[in-house]
Amino acid sequence: MRRHLPRILEQEYNDFEVIVVDIASTDETKDILEALELTYPQLRHTHTPASARDISLERLAMTLGLRASRHEWVVLTRADCEPATSLWLRDISEAATDDKGILLGVAKYDEQRQTWFDVKVGFFRLWNTLANLRHMQNGNPAVRADECNVAIRRSLFLQSEGFGEQTNLLTGAAELLVNRLSTPTNTAVVTAPEAIVIQDNMAASRLWKQHRVFYMETRRHQLHTFSYRTKQNLRMMFPWAVFLLLASVWPVMMLLHVPLTSTCWIALGSGAFLLLLLLIFKIISFNRAAQAIGYRHRFIFSLPILALALPLWNASAWIAHRLAPRNEFRKKFV
Repeated sequence: MRRHLPRILEQEYNDFEVIVVDIASTDETKDILEALELTYPQLRHTHTPASARDISLERLAMTLGLRASRHEWVVLTRADCEPATSLWLRDISEAATDDKGILLGVAKYDEQRQTWFDVKVGFFRLWNTLANLRHMQNGNPAVRADECNVAIRRSLFLQSEGFGEQTNLLTGAAELLVNRLSTPTNTAVVTAPEAIVIQDNMAASRLWKQHRVFYMETRRHQLHTFSYRTKQNLRMMFPWAVFLLLASVWPVMMLLHVPLTSTCWIALGSGAFLLLLLLIFKIISFNRAAQAIGYRHRFIFSLPILALALPLWNASAWIAHRLAPRNEFRKKFV
C-alpha cells in the first residue's frame, strides 16, 4: 500500500476522494493511512470489524466504501494494484455518460517480471478478459468483471440492495455485483491503455490454483451465462480438436491401408498449410487484441502451448472445487 496508494492519490483529476477500507488487518495499515492522510487531504479510511456477521468481509468492505462515498461514481480496486498512468480516472470519467451505470476497466499483472509462471497467469487473465469483451460487443450484458478496475454508480448499488442473496461468499464480490446488475445498455468498457490497472504478480502457483478454484464457486452464482460459456468452451476445445485431428491422420491411414499416393501427399500438405495459416492468423489477432488493451508481452510461440493448457487448467480447478467442502467458500460463523 505504501507503494501503490500514492499513484492513486496523485491522479490528474479534479475533485475526487480515495476511501480505503481496512479489512480487519492486524499490521501497521492504520499507521500508514494516518501518515498519508497528513499529505493527501482527499484520503479517508475506515475499517470492517472482524466480528461482522451474515456478510463476508470483502462484501462488507465494498458496502462501507460505496456508502461512504460523497460522489455518484465509485471506482473499485485493490491494495496490490496501481494505475498505469496518472490519467486513469480521467479516461474512466469520459465513459461515465448518463445512460451508463457500470464501467469495466482492464487490469493485468506487472509485466516487468516475466517467468514462465507469470506468462501462464497473464495469459489466463487476458483470455478471460477478451472473452468477456467479445461477449459484450455482441450485445450481451457483462458476465465477468476484473475486481481491480471497475466503476459503478453509487445509486445503482443502493437501489439494487447491494449483493442480493450472495452476501457470505468469501470472494467474487465485484464480479457477481457486475454480473447481477449489468444489462446490454448500462455497461461500457474502458480499454484505453492510460486507464489500465497493474496488479502485483501472483506470488505462487498455489495461490493461482486457489484463485481458479474459488472462481468455480463464483461461477455457480452467475446469471445469463449459457451463451458465454458455450462460446468460451468451444474456443478452448478448438486447439485440442485440431491437435487430435493431426495426431490421428497417420494411424487412420495405416489402419485403412490407404496408399500414400501423390494425391494423398497433396491433400495432406494442403491441409497442413491451411492449419498453419489459421495458427498464424490466431497468433496475430490475439496479440493485436492484447496490444489494444495495453499488454506489452507477445504470445507467439507460447500461444499454442497455452491454448492447449487452458481447458486442463479449468478442468483441474473444477475437480478441486467439486471435491472441496461447500463451507470452504463461505464465511464461517461462530
